[in-house]
Amino acid sequence: MLARLATRARPLQSSLRRLSTAALPDEPPVQMYGIAGRYANALYVAAAKKKQLLEVEADLKVIGETVAASPVLKNFVMDPSISRGAKVTGMMSLAADAGACESTKNVLASIAEGGRTTELLKVIDMYSSLLTAAKGEVDAVITSAKKLEAAEMKEIQDSIVGFLPAGSKVSMTSKVDPALVAGITIMLGDKFIDLSVASQIKRLQSMLAQ
Repeated sequence: MLARLATRARPLQSSLRRLSTAALPDEPPVQMYGIAGRYANALYVAAAKKKQLLEVEADLKVIGETVAASPVLKNFVMDPSISRGAKVTGMMSLAADAGACESTKNVLASIAEGGRTTELLKVIDMYSSLLTAAKGEVDAVITSAKKLEAAEMKEIQDSIVGFLPAGSKVSMTSKVDPALVAGITIMLGDKFIDLSVASQIKRLQSMLAQ
């Protein structure tokens, strides 16, 4: 079953693997922390040595999407009661049928053998952030109380670019959260900027309660 879930992503991997990793740094451009961060940092270094940075990025994207789309597979990954041996076998089967590269197979085996499969999705997110930074890009997640118009997103993007080093690229993602009441929040890399009315109300309530 795990094999069937991974097979559909092979065309995407094949196209991405034709890209060159020559321009990417050999060391992580930033350091990730925590258990997942240590795996992500180590994976970046190992993949760089084998010139497989983009291959790993493609592999992990497929695996992350496959896990997210399958409740059965997600339960397999997240359930701590499943033995490490079974986890290793399952992860290796998934990687093999997805056509994953050596670096990806190695990290999946390491995560499963260490009993850390509950960290898998975090590792995937952190590795993605490392690759984004290595390419000179910055992820910006804009959350607003209501959907922003294209012109508003462009204005925000221009403002963000103005505060970044010259030549930086911004990858914008928008989300809607009515709980913000009004205004926006910006997650820029590892920085969080809260310009929402909800946060202002909370600060006011805190001051009044003193």
